[in-house]
Amino acid sequence: MHGTYTATRTATSTYTDARLRAVMPEVGADFYALAGAGIISLDRARRWTEDLTFILQHEVALGFQIQLRYPNSQTIAVDYRVSSDGSIRESSTAGGIDYYLLPAGIHATLFVDLDFQARAIMTVRTYLQQRNWGTGSLVQGDPVRDRAYSKDGYGVIRGKIGVWPS
Repeated sequence: MHGTYTATRTATSTYTDARLRAVMPEVGADFYALAGAGIISLDRARRWTEDLTFILQHEVALGFQIQLRYPNSQTIAVDYRVSSDGSIRESSTAGGIDYYLLPAGIHATLFVDLDFQARAIMTVRTYLQQRNWGTGSLVQGDPVRDRAYSKDGYGVIRGKIGVWPS
């Protein structure tokens, strides 16, 4: 059999601006909880919320992590996986993590796992350069799922990676 074959990939996304607006207050509350515990500033929580909203609006994120590096270099993470295929049907409220249990001197960063095949990747990369974002890598490990923030099939699944204080 000879010939040329083509394949196409189709995917239906449940993303809408309204659904993102319903999910982001919960994600933002997680950021502001870090600020309340004195781990990041209120301004950083606001900037993370703005930047992440922009990235998610352009449907370029596969997921993201709040990475927390202990003074001894051990790193744990709050891992969020973006779900836009309609499979996420539950929604929780923010909270559930006591950041006050973390040791003094812990350093927090936000890492976004970008989809470099997404249509709007260049727009997002330009934006991130203008906002002085750097590069990094995911904290590896199997997330222990503890929350999902969603609206009508679009949202994020939150889990913890690493050994967390209790």
